[in-house]
Amino acid sequence: MRIAFLNLCHTDPELVARAAKRLTADPDFDMYIHVDAKQDIEPFRKAMQGLTRVFFTNKREKVYWGGYNAIEATYILLREALQSDRNYDYFVTLQNLDYPIKSNKEIKDFFEINNGREFIRGCPIARTEDWEFSRKYRLYYKKDNPYGKTSEKSLQKILIRLQEMALSLTTIGCNGVIQEKDGDYPIFYGCAQWAVSRECAEYIDKFEKTHPAFNKKMRTMQFPDEEYFHTVVHNSKYRTHCIKYGEPEQRWLVNWRNLHYFEFPKEVTVLTEKDYDRIKDREELFIRKVRTGESDGLLDILDSKNS
Repeated sequence: MRIAFLNLCHTDPELVARAAKRLTADPDFDMYIHVDAKQDIEPFRKAMQGLTRVFFTNKREKVYWGGYNAIEATYILLREALQSDRNYDYFVTLQNLDYPIKSNKEIKDFFEINNGREFIRGCPIARTEDWEFSRKYRLYYKKDNPYGKTSEKSLQKILIRLQEMALSLTTIGCNGVIQEKDGDYPIFYGCAQWAVSRECAEYIDKFEKTHPAFNKKMRTMQFPDEEYFHTVVHNSKYRTHCIKYGEPEQRWLVNWRNLHYFEFPKEVTVLTEKDYDRIKDREELFIRKVRTGESDGLLDILDSKNS
């Protein structure tokens, strides 16, 4: 069982290296790393020195909060791993501040037991009457810019917001179904971290190259990394391979976890040593999120228990 871990990174190279060292201690586990093109890659390269099964992508995207560039960066990672002669069985997406809470043996055993299943749940949000969901596709989002989460009040940010408001007049009537030449694609929503089999990964790879209308709509969605891949998989034959499918609409991201445990009262909680008793018996394989300097005690415990 060979597994490629696809890690989208922009900060905390020490944590990324720690996770990579833990995972790639298994000779069948490799990590592929995409470093946000806005960031200096050298601290990541330095932190990863000596880790022979860690591979940096040569092509890099500038990834902005909530933007479509996260999709493009994920495809860069996925395609590099697919093209490897290592012939991976599974592809697991990670996002920088994630960390394993199970041993490598437990992770490998999990995928061997569940071989052929896809770990990408999807909440159906097309034609919903819930504005929390429908605004994701009924409004026009232009998030590939530096102003996503900042409180900055620059003229450029104001102009982008005005453009979004004006262009939302063209999307407000969208019912959440994307029309493509080979049929309709009702939109699904879920967690940005997921894992898929090689066969499903190859389908996802081909899909992006052959569905321009789908890609165009996803470029203006809110948080497309929470919708793109979920919509692709849950409109394909692979939906019946998923750990769960045909689930009813249910609010809030924590209800759509795949292999990551996280807490999201207002934003994703940084977990620390005091949280260990709460997570030690979780069935998930990973936690999100942890940080060097804040979560060291927790990481030390996890490493000692799972080495």
